[in-house]
Amino acid sequence: MFAPYLLGLRGPGAAGAGDGDGFVDQPVVTTTTSGDTTIKGKVKAGSFGKFVVPLATVQAGRQYTFRYTPQFAQLAQQGKLAMVGFGFKTNNDFHIAGLRGDGSTGLHKYQVYGTPPNGWNVQTGHTTNDGGAAASGTQTGPNYLRLITSADGTTYTLKSSVNGTTWNTEFTGQTPSPFSNVSGVATFGVALWFNNADAGPFSITIDQFADVVAPVDIGSYIGSPAAQTPNSSSYTFTINTGTAAANRVTPVVIFWENSTSVRTLTGVTIDNGDGSGAHAMNIAAQQGGAAQGACAIVWLANTFGTTATIVVSFSGSALACQVASYRVLTANPTPLDSGANTGASPVTIADIEVKSGGFLIVAIAGNTNTDCAASYNGADTLATDLSGSTRLETSSCPIGSFSINTTENSTTNDPGATTGGTNPKVVAVSWQA
Repeated sequence: MFAPYLLGLRGPGAAGAGDGDGFVDQPVVTTTTSGDTTIKGKVKAGSFGKFVVPLATVQAGRQYTFRYTPQFAQLAQQGKLAMVGFGFKTNNDFHIAGLRGDGSTGLHKYQVYGTPPNGWNVQTGHTTNDGGAAASGTQTGPNYLRLITSADGTTYTLKSSVNGTTWNTEFTGQTPSPFSNVSGVATFGVALWFNNADAGPFSITIDQFADVVAPVDIGSYIGSPAAQTPNSSSYTFTINTGTAAANRVTPVVIFWENSTSVRTLTGVTIDNGDGSGAHAMNIAAQQGGAAQGACAIVWLANTFGTTATIVVSFSGSALACQVASYRVLTANPTPLDSGANTGASPVTIADIEVKSGGFLIVAIAGNTNTDCAASYNGADTLATDLSGSTRLETSSCPIGSFSINTTENSTTNDPGATTGGTNPKVVAVSWQA
């Protein structure tokens, strides 16, 4: 099962694919009865060596995990430029994503890939992507890596962990270029990539490999129509709500800009076109206050249609309004938790509960013509749906909307907002599956 496939082992005297000339001797792969695998070899001086050890037949909608403990101390650079990750390979096409030494004491998230005429069996021309400092892991390990393939097989997410419990996203929504789909990949597994300055002996132990069905993301951002600025107490929008489902909830983020007086959100109705008319949406959280920006998150179980008309009402005329719609699939339509806050920047909402397999929306609004940004201290990374540089009007009132499918159980996470201006607003709402 774990016979190695050598990928472009290059350097003086290299003869091409699979001949092992990038190493003094071909790496030896040993697997114990318990399934632990050790890879041992010696990188030839001046050579680049990289290879992949097959783990499984890669498929769409799967989650692959392993733990690795590297022994790179005898390499010339002590592993400062060595990379461990997941590798995809078919003939001369390859793609590797993982963690690589940063040349000093840390790790960077890293990708390298190629296709003819710059495929794995040539010495130059490969595409590399240094994604910057890794979210977790050390050069000496042990480190955990997890790769999740999308339901349609066209993208992957790479995560890292130091304990196998708390996971950090390194790359998300990545196409395994040059492959358009994982279904076209012949060989998939643990990949190692050594720089030509990292000559010498090495070994690495791979254990705790798991191949399971990928968790289903319950939430997604759908879209945002253009902002309206008629200075009115009522605004009407047509929103997209995504594919209909029996367990669908439609959350909508509402942004507005106060006039000379503070305005509050008094109600939102939604008409999904099923013939039953407009229905009041639930206001989960809202945060207004003096000066310009304000925001809220509303929701309603909504099983019909792919579009809807919403009417947003305020306590008085608001200078401008914008909305952003989401789709959540859950057996528990009522939010798990919600909160709102404002104050001097940075401002946070204390202790928003999230669940593994859940969904979190964070909305922020500023008060001056200065960008605002979201903050979050949870294990997951917020995705930007509307950036904090979005404006309700041309030169004022920054807003932003962010979300994440949560992978941890926590009652102490604090979403927040920062700005160079004064008193940003933040609201957050979470759901469980």
